[in-house]
Amino acid sequence: MSFEMPPGPVVLEPGDDPGHPLAPWFAHARELRREHYAGRTPPRGSRALVTMVHDEPVFLPLFLRYYGRFFAPDDIYVLDNGTTDGSTAGGGFQRLEARHDTVDHTWMVRTIEALQHELLRRYDMVLVCDVDELIAPSPAFGTLGDYLDRFDEEWVNCLGYELLHVRGEPPLRLDAPILGQRRHWFFNDGYNKAALATTPLEWKPGFHGRADQHVNLDPDLRLIHLHRMDRELCRERHRVRRRKPWAPEDEARGWAVHNRLADDAAFDRWFDGESGFSAIPVKPERIPEPWFGVF
Repeated sequence: MSFEMPPGPVVLEPGDDPGHPLAPWFAHARELRREHYAGRTPPRGSRALVTMVHDEPVFLPLFLRYYGRFFAPDDIYVLDNGTTDGSTAGGGFQRLEARHDTVDHTWMVRTIEALQHELLRRYDMVLVCDVDELIAPSPAFGTLGDYLDRFDEEWVNCLGYELLHVRGEPPLRLDAPILGQRRHWFFNDGYNKAALATTPLEWKPGFHGRADQHVNLDPDLRLIHLHRMDRELCRERHRVRRRKPWAPEDEARGWAVHNRLADDAAFDRWFDGESGFSAIPVKPERIPEPWFGVF
């Protein structure tokens, strides 16, 4: 994807945010993808899903409830980094031990890269995402399963959005669909992740893009980050993360430092108004109604 400004007017489709920083590139990205898939009937490829967890009693069940619709249990690989709360004791996935003494984003990305490379010897495609990230195409294009059934590119970058729990909304009911209970999200380019691939990838720490910074954007494939889906659930998750030691490089670079905020004032300031990326503001927008009930 070239980042030279495309000529001509910005062309948007229903559900696009005209204020999105990548909006000028949406039409060109869609044109390239439509040309790629025109007249093609790619065979449905085998697919695997990868994530890593440490004590995720809320997000792992949500993750399995959503992705279990599109991946068989034997094809869902959960790297378990020292879970102690019993949340990885159930079924519905393949548990792989991956214990590390510290929160270490470099170790994490290299460990998951190695698994992605190994799985691509047996699968046609591998989807990699954090346990609090749900990936879905725009509802007009069907489900994630429909998307995977036709996918035959080397990789694709999602369009990142963060779900918001705005003040005045009730606590989240975990036994009901999330979208619809929550009515706002904001675009966060830090989550335009290269999540789905048919070839081995190398990522930057945090998986915020390929290491070589190449981009193949699909503006109709959303990565929805659920980290802020509920204020008090988020605060408690931060308390758990704060108890674990962090690697020296992570400390020095301030990587994901917001994950250790749990005290009222600092946590609320971040939760309501800081994206985690200095150049990206929190600009809430209404979630289009067709998304309600997707998960």
